[in-house]
Amino acid sequence: MAKYPVYSAFAEIYDQVMRDVDYEGWSRHLIDLANRYGVKVKKILDLACGSGSMLLCLLKNGYEASGLDLSEIMLRIAGEKCKKAGFAVPLYRTSMESFSRLKLPRNFDLIACLYDSLNYILEERGVIGCFADVYKHLRPGGAFIFDVTTEYNLLHNFAGYTFAENFNKASYIWENEYDIIKKICNSKVTVFYEEDGQYKKQIEMHTQRVYPTSTLLEMLHNEGFENLGTFHNMTQKPVEEKCERIHFVCRKPE
Repeated sequence: MAKYPVYSAFAEIYDQVMRDVDYEGWSRHLIDLANRYGVKVKKILDLACGSGSMLLCLLKNGYEASGLDLSEIMLRIAGEKCKKAGFAVPLYRTSMESFSRLKLPRNFDLIACLYDSLNYILEERGVIGCFADVYKHLRPGGAFIFDVTTEYNLLHNFAGYTFAENFNKASYIWENEYDIIKKICNSKVTVFYEEDGQYKKQIEMHTQRVYPTSTLLEMLHNEGFENLGTFHNMTQKPVEEKCERIHFVCRKPE
């Protein structure tokens, strides 16, 4: 059975799978973290914007938002979703590891990369490339806020677990394995979907890497960022031992 790029068939059911995610609350948390350090936000770039749920929340709350993603299908869904709500949103298709070649604006107040998207970058040089391009596209004093999944999360909620659901016209099976030595989580996502009256099957392999906080902070520092704070899950509290998601807040110096 052939394997397909990540977020191809799965992209079509992504919003159903993630239906319980509180994007509105997350968007408020994002702005609250920026406000905590006095960053005035109007213009936002959402890296790995996916199906555009976060973009739509930001647009509805009056922000000027743009999105970037590698998945053509995700971007199509994001564009349709925002257009249906009455918003024309700039969308860019490229890797978040190197996006400066697209000549995007270089005056964003805030660049965000959420929902453990950064963990999809498997090599340190890719993370460094992402950080370098983020720095180039922020205005002086602009903020970069991103989150990463933790090893605690993968060990307690994913390693060895299989998830499956049936929807009206599609089903999926999500099988997970975690390599504690390589710090790599491999997820085999099998999607069954209806097309032209027949059910078809696609397999996508999703791979994520866990990065130590100290490594990420060093990379950020080396690219010129001022590291403002790391936060526990969806709070503004310091990171605790049993943390599933760490939010990093940093700033490009004035």
